[in-house]
Amino acid sequence: MNRAIFIILFISLLSAQNADTSQVLSNEQSDSLSVPSDTLSAPEDTLGPPMDLDYGYKGFMWGTPKGSQMPSLTYMDQGQYAPDSSVVRMSGNLGNEVVFIEYAFSDSGFWKVEIRYVLDPNDFQSHLNLFSKIEKSVSEVYGWPETTDRIEAGAMGSHDEINIGFERAFHFSSWNVSPVKISLLLNSIVQVPRNDDLNIFGEDMSTLKLVYYNPDNMVIAEEVVVEEPPPSIFDIY
Repeated sequence: MNRAIFIILFISLLSAQNADTSQVLSNEQSDSLSVPSDTLSAPEDTLGPPMDLDYGYKGFMWGTPKGSQMPSLTYMDQGQYAPDSSVVRMSGNLGNEVVFIEYAFSDSGFWKVEIRYVLDPNDFQSHLNLFSKIEKSVSEVYGWPETTDRIEAGAMGSHDEINIGFERAFHFSSWNVSPVKISLLLNSIVQVPRNDDLNIFGEDMSTLKLVYYNPDNMVIAEEVVVEEPPPSIFDIY
């Protein structure tokens, strides 16, 4: 009888120790997985500005006063304000393309971003291909353009190093992404015959630009001129 009581007491004591050990392990696991309440929701200022076009261009807000803040973009160099603070200029890469970018400011603040692509001055077809590539990329995000215009003209007649001609193209597409407008413009002029070293009109004849602008901020304050009244006749005579 005493032996049976001893065995029962021993089993009870062992069960109690196992229960305590399980509770300790459970508490330790709970502590290791717990997250401080202040990390569950990040402060709003750590999330960054909205990237939507109705807010601005890549987080730089429409209407930002000139000279108050420096815009910055990934893969671009440090922007520099023009002497009159009317634009911020920077250069770098958008994808595989070399570009120059200008942030423009009116009297109501930031209103336009202009992206100018670097073109091969002697490769007419590459101009058309790049325009189509950019148009397609923009359309994948904002839908097909609402307005398009295409004009192309090849050089006619015979040409040599002295008597040159030109291949020409004017391509234009635009999107309405209220409240923002997007415009893509190619004005391509390439000398025929092509000559890398002897280009008569230089290398800056062709332009390809992508522009985002907000008409609500296209504001130029008119200077008010107060005209002085003519002198009284009594002051003259």
